[in-house]
Amino acid sequence: MTRDINIKIDKLKDMAIGRCRERIELAASKAKELMNNPLPEGKDERRRYNNQPSGMTSFLKRRHGL
Repeated sequence: MTRDINIKIDKLKDMAIGRCRERIELAASKAKELMNNPLPEGKDERRRYNNQPSGMTSFLKRRHGL
């Protein structure tokens, strides 16, 4: 009985980890696209945020207006 429960728990862990990996890969590809695409006309983000942090989270927050 205990062995069956452990097998089921392991399967659930593997499924959850697989879904997380898929979401992380999707988010990484979207972030790469955002970084490689030019900004819309009239927006020069580099001037406005010259002194701001330049990490990925900061970049995405600025890009989406957060």
